[in-house]
Amino acid sequence: MAEFDTAHYALQDPTRANTSVAAPSNVSSGEVEFAVIPYVLTSGTDEAANDTINLCILPAGCIPIPQLSSITCDVDPGTAFTVDVGTAANTDGWGDGVALTDKGKVEFCATAHTAPAWLVPTPLVADTGSGNAIVYATVMTATAPVAGAILNFTLAYKRGR
Repeated sequence: MAEFDTAHYALQDPTRANTSVAAPSNVSSGEVEFAVIPYVLTSGTDEAANDTINLCILPAGCIPIPQLSSITCDVDPGTAFTVDVGTAANTDGWGDGVALTDKGKVEFCATAHTAPAWLVPTPLVADTGSGNAIVYATVMTATAPVAGAILNFTLAYKRGR
């Protein structure tokens, strides 16, 4: 039977010369925080392709966790409503082609979506002239959005060390 090691395990392996069991910070340790951000669709024609929805501001160095991030809709948000989630450095790094097709929860890493770039731990880069990064959703498709539909963005991240 073959045995395979993850990179994380290799850093903790008790047979290595340095027997420390501490992996480098932000590899798989640290407290996970969640930003829960509600957004109400304004009307049937306001949100359109290429519009942006500013979600929050996070300090540079925070590490997004797309695997734990999602959008929850209280009602069907429209015929088609698709967003990318990211920052100026990577507009779809957190969520790429997240399609909201019905009410309920849609995870950023659902098999129907493109895997976002930040599945690999990637610290946020500060926006130009700031120590922070604005996180926003870019509307990719908006067909007959339902006015008053509430989109709750849940963004998981770790603070940089």
